[in-house]
Amino acid sequence: MKHAQWQQSDHARVEALLSGVPFFNEVARDDADQRALLLARTEIIEAGPGDRVIRAGEVESSLYFLLRGQLVVQGERAGGEASAVLYYVSPGEVFGTLSMLLGTARSATIRVADAAREAVMAKLEFTDFDRPDSPYTLATRLAFFHMLVHQIRWAVEVQRMQAPDQELVAALRKVPIFTGPRDSDEELAALKTQARELAGLLYRWNTKPPSATGNAQLT
Repeated sequence: MKHAQWQQSDHARVEALLSGVPFFNEVARDDADQRALLLARTEIIEAGPGDRVIRAGEVESSLYFLLRGQLVVQGERAGGEASAVLYYVSPGEVFGTLSMLLGTARSATIRVADAAREAVMAKLEFTDFDRPDSPYTLATRLAFFHMLVHQIRWAVEVQRMQAPDQELVAALRKVPIFTGPRDSDEELAALKTQARELAGLLYRWNTKPPSATGNAQLT
């Protein structure tokens, strides 16, 4: 896995790749200055077949968007040996956020699929969006956490359909929905709370015995 050497010289290629990610499109459409800042803080990463992108047990603050290729999500047995494939990551998906929302180590290993010629990813620092002195505007941070809430809720709903669990379904219904003023600091705080509560539920579903859950949904 390495930094893409062409990132600084081929801006058209970078923007074409990022155009497949709705979050980047939303920021680019609404605020040219925020678009420039986001691009400046985005690192384009390339990896080859079998390359490890994330290792189970690691603690870091980066999140990724898959732009091209396919990734496999695997658990890890004692001794570091990878287990069977749990899930596939497809272009446009964000991954690597659960551990940051929950304050835990990475729960799975993610590698480039052997059948993929390459994988290209965009790497961002999660803390840039989460910290009080964020360099991003309120609108950009709202867009970011709306994206996280939408994706994690979708993954939770998939698990709910595949492996209904009365206790977890009841907990899902208790996740608060924001009804206050839009485009406000209050909405941002509520989205952060939703994201963390949904992440906790998704983690609980993911860690149930495999016979009870089917494929894990990981972000």
